[in-house]
Amino acid sequence: MIENLLESMHHDDFEALADDIKNSLEAHRKWMQRITTALVTRQPMDENQFIAPDAHLYCHFGRWLTKTFEDELFQQSSFLKIEQYHKQLHDSARTVIAQLNLKREINIKDFELFMRTQKEFFDMVMMLFEFSVLNKQQFDPTTRLMNRRAVDSVLANEFSRMQRAEDYYCCIAMADIDHFKEVNDAWGHDVGDLLLGHTAELFNNAIRRHDTVSRYGGEEFLFIFPDMDLEQAGIVVDRIRKQLTDASISHQGNLHRVTASFGVTQLCRFCDIKGSIKRADIAMYVAKEKGRNNTVTIDSRAIVGQTSYDHLNNDITEVMRQHCRQVKPNSD
Repeated sequence: MIENLLESMHHDDFEALADDIKNSLEAHRKWMQRITTALVTRQPMDENQFIAPDAHLYCHFGRWLTKTFEDELFQQSSFLKIEQYHKQLHDSARTVIAQLNLKREINIKDFELFMRTQKEFFDMVMMLFEFSVLNKQQFDPTTRLMNRRAVDSVLANEFSRMQRAEDYYCCIAMADIDHFKEVNDAWGHDVGDLLLGHTAELFNNAIRRHDTVSRYGGEEFLFIFPDMDLEQAGIVVDRIRKQLTDASISHQGNLHRVTASFGVTQLCRFCDIKGSIKRADIAMYVAKEKGRNNTVTIDSRAIVGQTSYDHLNNDITEVMRQHCRQVKPNSD
């Protein structure tokens, strides 16, 4: 389904997709206009994009689609269906143009098929265009990451996968920039936004393509690591923490560094999503208490009997705090 792209595409991908579709549709509109003009004026057409057996590969849209399919992300049913409609449109056009070039009367059924296929093709592409425009709104403008509403749908999908497969695992991590309020107070919100963008870009570049990182609120970020156990996730997240610590960004002659505290846990199949996020949040606050710029994990399997987090109280929170484990920094 087209909606599955949301989990794998970033803000810039949707921007580019919308622009590419818009430009390609405009090129195809001109392609249609040239055919219509030729049919009315009875002028032969001899260009490859009109008469070649593989004419669908010669037009602007066809060239864009071929390039798009080089990325495995787009090799899914929705795009394959568009490719099918596009080829059928060129095939039906070639039939009508062949009659024109032979100075024959245009068969009405062939022409109706051409027009019907053209409508189906444009309807399908417009659906994709509307999808790309709509999903641009599901990204945070400062960090260009998914916003909270968008990532909630990714969490729901991962949770659903866990319910269907007992051997499927997924981990989440909450990150919070250290001393961010002090940065805003000392340097202003422009520098604060700059550091948010810097942090987001580093996070986004550090994860796998099928992982997700979002701006969850303020200076908080939420990671989703599909098909990864807690030990692996702890190592990966602490590696990201170190990359952030070692990085810096310059602004108006001043060098700024930023650190963050991370809490990692499993997305638990035996409690609701809210409970798993709360567990990651608690681990992150323990990382703060341990001096900040740390990674702390909570193993949900160690917390026996706590299957509902709807009514969290101090006792349950304390139980989870007792199961916090700090990830030892890798010497690499």
